[in-house]
Order: sequence, then structure tokens, then C-alpha cells
Amino acid sequence: MSYKKTDYPMYYLAVLMPKTGRGANKVRYYKASRDLRRMLTVEKQLNPNGWKQALLESLLVVPKRRYKYPFGKPEKTFRASLAKVVGITTYRPKFIITTSKSQFVLANSWTSQEDSQHYLSFVQHDYNASTKAKIAVDWAGWRQEDERQFASKLYQTIQQAI
Repeated sequence: MSYKKTDYPMYYLAVLMPKTGRGANKVRYYKASRDLRRMLTVEKQLNPNGWKQALLESLLVVPKRRYKYPFGKPEKTFRASLAKVVGITTYRPKFIITTSKSQFVLANSWTSQEDSQHYLSFVQHDYNASTKAKIAVDWAGWRQEDERQFASKLYQTIQQAI
């Protein structure tokens, strides 16, 4: 039995960077990771008209700059932020930072009123301490009441339009 590697279509994600750090409040483009491409392909098959809405307004871990494997430093220093997905396209944008990571939290989860520390620990994954701290600061910024209410209303509007 031979294993055939499935090729998924390429998707590009427009993300709104958090209010802190380099590139604050700017929209940047990332290639979707292989896991996200697989999820979007399944969503497209299940819901051909509203497949893009599955990931809109969700929070996604994105690298701050290009990275290469294996990492050059033994402690595996990695800089990342928690950004909000504001668009998805199959057309290649002019400027792409790099490939996104696969950790994300859907809009209906991070905008809820309940304490969601398990979502924060999921997006922090197994990064180093400085990256975990940066993601925690971004999480706190996105979880502010005005950000949550705006994203929740927008997410509900998107879901009603499907």
C-alpha cells in the first residue's frame, strides 16, 4: 500500500495585527499552513457558498518574520503574534510575510463572556517564554470588551449572511 500526499489548494489569509508591537493595526498577508488549507478545503466542500466565513474574525498565531527549519539557535527562539483573520483569498497577494501557524481560536469562542484560559494555553502551544508572553498580551488586547463586542457583532452578521 502506498501513501499519496494530497495537495490542497493554496489559500492566503489577510490578518489584522494586534495593537501592540511592530506592525500594530496593520493588515498583513500570510500563506495558510497545511492544516488550515486542509480545513478550508473541507469547509469549501461542505459549504460552497459560505466556506470563507468559517475562519473570519478568528484569532490566529502568525510569525513576526520568516523562519527556517531547523532553527539556528538551540532554544528555538520564535517570534509570533496573535492576529485576527479579516480575509481569505485564493489569489496571491503582492506581499506575503510567511506561512501562518496552525493554532487558532474561532470567533464564537474568543468573544464569549466566559473565562477562556484553555484557549489561551492552546494558542501559546509550546513556544518559548517570551513568545508565550507576547501572545498573552495580544490575547488580553483582543479580549477587551469593545474588541469582543465588535468582533461578535461582525461574526453574527457574517453568519446571518450565509
